[in-house]
Amino acid sequence: MATSAPLLQNDKLPPATAGAAVALELGVLHEGFSPDSRLSKGDQRVSMAPDVAEQLIKDGYGIIVEKGAGIYSGFTDQAFIQKGCKVAERAEVIRKSSVLFSIEPPEADFPACKGKIVISWVGRLLDKGKAVCEKAKSAGVMLIDVTAVPRITIAQ
Repeated sequence: MATSAPLLQNDKLPPATAGAAVALELGVLHEGFSPDSRLSKGDQRVSMAPDVAEQLIKDGYGIIVEKGAGIYSGFTDQAFIQKGCKVAERAEVIRKSSVLFSIEPPEADFPACKGKIVISWVGRLLDKGKAVCEKAKSAGVMLIDVTAVPRITIAQ
């Protein structure tokens, strides 16, 4: 039995409605790979596939993908757009996203990522990973190391 009466006598707030705003903007960064070995500085993979992005969008998240991020993984910008993602330049992805996904930590971008969460393969127990963690900490970046996520054979 539905009623529009307020729960409390002094409750003058309008009824809640679902808004069009996203809960949180998630960013997907290009890894820097190039077929030209003189220019390449990253991985061919992309940290999120379009189908995964689509599921997150259905859950209320916004996804911004760096232009060309999935091209060497077989995912065009259009594939991401068709699933509901926005595609933008790197600086805009970093600026608009609260959480960033990247296979390799974007160390050069840590100053621009201040106050943001970066989810990446860090290897925090290795010497290189420890150095990355220190850089992130110094820059005010919350770094989440996916190598620290417990995994079991059956889950893979």
